[in-house]
Amino acid sequence: MSKDFKVSKFYAYSGPNYYLNRQAVVFNLYIDPKGNKVEFYKDEVLEKFPVMKEDFPGSVVDLFAEVLVQVLKMDIDLFINNHSIGEDGEEFVIAVEYLDDLVTEDAVYFVSEWFQTLNEGVNFDFDEKFLQLQDDFDKTLFGGPTLYSLIEAGLKRNIPVFFLKEENQFQWGYGKKQIRGRSTTFHVDGIKDTEFTMFKDMCGEFLEMCGFPTPTGTNTFSEDEAVEVANELGFPVVVKPVAGHKGQGVTTGIESEKEVRKAYQNIISMSEENDVQFEGALVQQQIYGTDHRLLSVGGKFAAALERVPAYVDGNGKDTIEELIRIENDKLVRLDNARSPLCKIKIDDDLKDYLDLQKLSLSSVPKEEERIILRRVANISQGGVSINVTDKIHPKNIKLVEDIAKYFTVTCLGIDVLAKDISKPWDEGDFGIIEVNAGPGVFMHLAPAIGGSIDVPGQIIRHHFPKEGYDRVPIITGNKLTTAFSKLLYEKLKELKTDVEFGSLTEDGVYFNGDYFFKNKDHDQNVKIILRNPKLDFAVFNHNKDDIFDFGTLHEGADIVILENPHYAEETLQRDLLKNGYFVEVKDKEIIVFQNEKKIGKHKFTENKDEVLLKAIEPFIDGLLKKYE
Repeated sequence: MSKDFKVSKFYAYSGPNYYLNRQAVVFNLYIDPKGNKVEFYKDEVLEKFPVMKEDFPGSVVDLFAEVLVQVLKMDIDLFINNHSIGEDGEEFVIAVEYLDDLVTEDAVYFVSEWFQTLNEGVNFDFDEKFLQLQDDFDKTLFGGPTLYSLIEAGLKRNIPVFFLKEENQFQWGYGKKQIRGRSTTFHVDGIKDTEFTMFKDMCGEFLEMCGFPTPTGTNTFSEDEAVEVANELGFPVVVKPVAGHKGQGVTTGIESEKEVRKAYQNIISMSEENDVQFEGALVQQQIYGTDHRLLSVGGKFAAALERVPAYVDGNGKDTIEELIRIENDKLVRLDNARSPLCKIKIDDDLKDYLDLQKLSLSSVPKEEERIILRRVANISQGGVSINVTDKIHPKNIKLVEDIAKYFTVTCLGIDVLAKDISKPWDEGDFGIIEVNAGPGVFMHLAPAIGGSIDVPGQIIRHHFPKEGYDRVPIITGNKLTTAFSKLLYEKLKELKTDVEFGSLTEDGVYFNGDYFFKNKDHDQNVKIILRNPKLDFAVFNHNKDDIFDFGTLHEGADIVILENPHYAEETLQRDLLKNGYFVEVKDKEIIVFQNEKKIGKHKFTENKDEVLLKAIEPFIDGLLKKYE
């Protein structure tokens, strides 16, 4: 076996590092200098990645790195673009931006194996192996369409995003400017309001009290009670779990006591299977119309989507089961972080609904005969999404905002049945069936039909309404002392009496001049400071070992102070923010630069920390105001 394209020495950084100015997986790669030239691989590579044709790499190592980036995009254009190449003896050192470190390592081996087999003329099942890699990615945190779209929305706007492993959630922004969360639920949302929307019975009563159009219903705790309520309301009725989501356990169009009992037992079974407490089954009047998701962001109407239940169209020869398979094979139903639609799953609910129509999976529909497969239209249940944002009546927009004002949440999804969303809600044929404080939003970004609405971007801009609103002032350097940080804190208190100040020096983490803690992992200490939701200002000392072993975690700084730096420490200057200040400490002098122009010079003898503070003092108040 050839030693060509052998990879080794993997290491993952959770933020900017010596090799790349963002989180990166770094590894060594050996390429035989006497091996095949880049043209040897060109045809095979372009067959798989034709996008590389316009700017094809000129060397084999560049080709390897750029192919790796394309693989990491997972054929769904994930927002991964950056890499770097260095040397380590006879090997190359490649750093590549990543989302999930384990999938990235597998991707490196995938490209390595592919290139090796090309050299050796051995068969390599590229498509099957790439499909497995994509499947592995889909199982990660980033495989969730809504969560990934929010991460990408932050990255595209240069808003720092990093994973809080201990909390299993993400953080956008730093200190007092941060938001933390998973999906569309964030730490700034009112927990009681979020909980309230989970209880459909109480939420329905609240909507009814406010005069909003919603079907009458009662939460029940036994089959007999559910049947009694259904008879009182009059058939048809809907039975749904009082604390469910994504349409799971919802049965609509119920016409008999027998169906009520079956729907009730289905909810019981679902609770047992998911090991969750049964909290009741809501029995409601059936209202008719097309299912719609109306969305607010920050209390303002954002988007409207029509959702049609999963269906197949007959061709006169294939069974319903085969038509489902054909539909699921469509690119639009890849069911990954970028596909507009989920796969249609064959389960008991689908079979039961077919049975109601006197059909089965083996039935053969006529040509162009449309077969509706489910009662519910949720996208997660295979439903089809149609953007109708430009069709919604202004009075319905006001209804969304009137409801949203009662909930302290970032996003509110309001599910309604409406015969015609372009007509006012109070003209009939309109009813609110559910309110959701953690709605999925990718379906608005990539509907199956109609134009895209950048809801993830709206969410990010709601939390970070202007440039710089995601950050607090940051000073970094390679020989910043605890004494200097305490002097700076005293100065900050003069400018801002209630300032929250965090610093990391060789001694550990300090808040407001008091020792807090010191982790063995340098990036964890940085995270402690950035995670503080009251933080106004931060100082980080990074030496060469910290940078090599852990990186900096934070992206950039407003002031960088370097004293006789090691080349690894010079990466701090690399990441200096636009119009930031670079301070050079050398030969008993402190020289201040902005945009490479010298703007200050100070000499010192024994009191370096005091003189250093004096050198940067003119900029401190401006930084506080810049990030207000």
